[in-house]
Amino acid sequence: MFDVDDVIDYFMAHSPKPSPPPRSVRCAQFLFSCLVNVSFDHKVAKRIKDINGKLSEIKMNRDMFTLDIGNRQHFRVTDVDRSQTCPIDELEVVGRDIKQAADELVKMIVSTCYENRSTIFGIQGMGGIGKTTLAQKIFNDQRIREKFQVHIWLCISQSYTEIGLIRQAIRMAGATCDQLETKTELLPHLMDTIRGKSVFLVLDDVWKSDVWIDLLRFPFERGLKSRILVTTRHLDVLEEMQAAYAHKVNKMNDRDGLELLMKKSFRPNEQTSDFGDVGYQIVKKCDGLPLAIKVVSGVLATKRTKGEWENIRDSRWSVHGLPKELGGLLYLSYRHLPPQLKQCFLWCALLPPYFEIQRDDVAYWWVAEGFVRKEDRYPIHEIAEEYYHELIRRNLLQPMPEFVDKGGSTMHDLLRSLGQYLTRDHSLSMNAENSKALPNLRRLVISSDIEEIPAIEEQKRMRSLLIFNNKNFRLVNKEIRRIEHIRVLVLTGTGIHNLPESVGRLVLLRLLDLSFTKINNLPESIGNLVSLEYLKLYGCHKLTSLPTSLVKLSNISFLHLERTAIEHVPRGIEKFQQLYNLRGVFESGTGFRLDELQFLPNIQRLVVLKLEKATPRGVLVLKKSHNLRELQLYCTMGSGTHDRTHYQAYEIERIQQVCEMLSPSESLLYIFLHGFPGVRFPEWLCLEPEQKLPNLAHMHLNECISCSQLPPAGQMPELLVLQIKGADSVVNIGAELLGKGVKNAAAFFPKLELLHIFDMCNLESWSLSPNTENLYDLMPCLKRLFLLDCPKLRVLPEDLGRIVNLKRIHIEGAHNLEEVVNLPSVVWLKVKNNRSLRRIFNLCKLQDLFAQDCPGLDLADNLSSLKCLYMVDCPNAQHFIKCVLKEEEDIQVYVATLGADGRDIFPDESIYN
Repeated sequence: MFDVDDVIDYFMAHSPKPSPPPRSVRCAQFLFSCLVNVSFDHKVAKRIKDINGKLSEIKMNRDMFTLDIGNRQHFRVTDVDRSQTCPIDELEVVGRDIKQAADELVKMIVSTCYENRSTIFGIQGMGGIGKTTLAQKIFNDQRIREKFQVHIWLCISQSYTEIGLIRQAIRMAGATCDQLETKTELLPHLMDTIRGKSVFLVLDDVWKSDVWIDLLRFPFERGLKSRILVTTRHLDVLEEMQAAYAHKVNKMNDRDGLELLMKKSFRPNEQTSDFGDVGYQIVKKCDGLPLAIKVVSGVLATKRTKGEWENIRDSRWSVHGLPKELGGLLYLSYRHLPPQLKQCFLWCALLPPYFEIQRDDVAYWWVAEGFVRKEDRYPIHEIAEEYYHELIRRNLLQPMPEFVDKGGSTMHDLLRSLGQYLTRDHSLSMNAENSKALPNLRRLVISSDIEEIPAIEEQKRMRSLLIFNNKNFRLVNKEIRRIEHIRVLVLTGTGIHNLPESVGRLVLLRLLDLSFTKINNLPESIGNLVSLEYLKLYGCHKLTSLPTSLVKLSNISFLHLERTAIEHVPRGIEKFQQLYNLRGVFESGTGFRLDELQFLPNIQRLVVLKLEKATPRGVLVLKKSHNLRELQLYCTMGSGTHDRTHYQAYEIERIQQVCEMLSPSESLLYIFLHGFPGVRFPEWLCLEPEQKLPNLAHMHLNECISCSQLPPAGQMPELLVLQIKGADSVVNIGAELLGKGVKNAAAFFPKLELLHIFDMCNLESWSLSPNTENLYDLMPCLKRLFLLDCPKLRVLPEDLGRIVNLKRIHIEGAHNLEEVVNLPSVVWLKVKNNRSLRRIFNLCKLQDLFAQDCPGLDLADNLSSLKCLYMVDCPNAQHFIKCVLKEEEDIQVYVATLGADGRDIFPDESIYN
């Protein structure tokens, strides 16, 4: 099939009037339709003849061996409510063994933290056995957070780079190093950053001891009170590093394995009793490897009958020729993927180790490669996103906890090895250990540690080239001319300063990513890229202009211009009829105008900058954009907190009118309004929003400094997340935020789960009492409340206690707040830097309480369920503890004094979700 694509490419590249090739690889019909009545040279004819010979041979073999091709797997996109997924749970952390091992290692580490020397502790075990999970549990332990001032986690792959590791260590220690380039500059800066501090360092997945002996030992031994936790597959690594203690991770017992299998195979509350016996037999075949259990559960999660589970149990779990560590269940998880998901999985496996796989990026990469099958009901990019989420559901990608919507993920190194093994004949992920290019490569990924870039021009059949953060790479004319089959070209963070004119020869190129490069212009020849669908210029700080030929790219579906120095966007974007995602446009003189947006029928995501430069024209430009899901509107503000831009009255009125002109369609799911200087929010947010925005799920109102009254968000029937930040003019939040409620749900905020109120410097009071006598529920689904930097707020709303599902509250910087009381549903509470807070009372279900920098906190009552109390820099901690212990003796109590350095030593909040 690669050869079929190549001959089509050859024809397309040498046609007098090239046109975009089809996405599908149903090639026979295309060849005949394109080549009728056209004279071809001998080379094309010979290649077609060779391919036809191969196809005939395949057909003959199929007939001879009577292969059944009628039972192909069909994978279709399904509607999934991802809003109901939580950020992270500890599904992988099951059983006593890992919890006991974590506790013992933490005690051992903490007991030595007063010694003025560096000490190494090791975790050793085979791949996929749970070393990293154990290390994460230790890293997040409250005792580790208390005893050490600096916490650093470094992933050490076989292809790590010294400069990259040092940079990461500096960043995690709380410093910056943007201007430093060499190891000679970075190492002293790292030493200065950690000097005099106690440090807890995790080196995850160490293959060779030289990363410590030759690179990191000197700076961290100079830090004296450093404790290093190392995970590795090889005991000799720990011996060479002179580890004081090595813990060997044993295989998971069958009981815990069955618990893990069931948790990962079924949703909560699903009936699992019928599957226990066969599940136990499958766990036995997994031989105690947690990774194997997780990947087979990804297969089982798609099966819903006991017979299907038995078929998996009895099927062939390996294939001849695979290396032992990649066979068995790892290959089984791949073999059971539908064909298009196999391609997507193999693509991800080519990315560098510990690469942050972004959903929005890989979706476009897969579309550009032709992996995604169009379906009538869904735009092709939504289908690609669903492929990504399906790989997560099958445990082939691991979601990162900081992404609530699972928008970022990673791949386990064993699964990556499997994918690279299966694609070894035509694809290469190049690193320091594997730097020899193969002939006739189709896909090449080059990591940042490659110093000598191979001759790209020799790879004439290459379809995809991805180079990440490699400053050694320069693009020259001769390379561009040769790679005429290229479809995906990602050069993010490379050392290129310009693109040669010859880039216009790449008529098959569909995706071009130049993010975070130092390019200062784009050649006019870019208008010749007739197949280009994706152009990303994000973070190109030196790019000041766009070529006028840009508007010739009629197939563009993604254009990203944020964080550039561009001062003028050319007019003509209305010609981009396929545009799906447009980020960073703004009006500029004779250039782009907002009324062009009304001619973009497929637009789904839109970011408009510099609203102050726009002119209102009396037309609702987005009202007919029925596919619009995300809208971000920005006005320019000063960069510092006290340097906010204040516009003249006539400018504010114009911006207000521009915002009204951008009234979105009813399909909108996300709205971000940033820096809006008007005295009132747009009418489409304030007047009957339940009709104008019936599907809105996320609303972020940031730095809207002049609006004194908030919109009636409580009337929005589908709202899940509400963030109000930096609304300087809001003194009181009252019934206006609740609005009239939602009649069909008989509730205010019927689906709201997360409420953020940030940086409200003048907020004095907040009420949740409605202006109605009707009995309405109040935020029945709210789970989390974040109240940060509201220094004048005196009391929490009385009705907050009515919210039955409110489990977690974080209050920080509320200096006038004296008490937190009457919250019967809350199980997790964090209070930090609240100068006047004295009393916590009547939280009868509270289990975890974290208090830091609260000098007046000394009274507690009715905290009868408390299990864990954590107090840092609270002078009256002992008196508060006495109040608590009157009710409950069985409480874990941690008290620490750090000198009010402001450092947050609590475990990551996400582990409590």
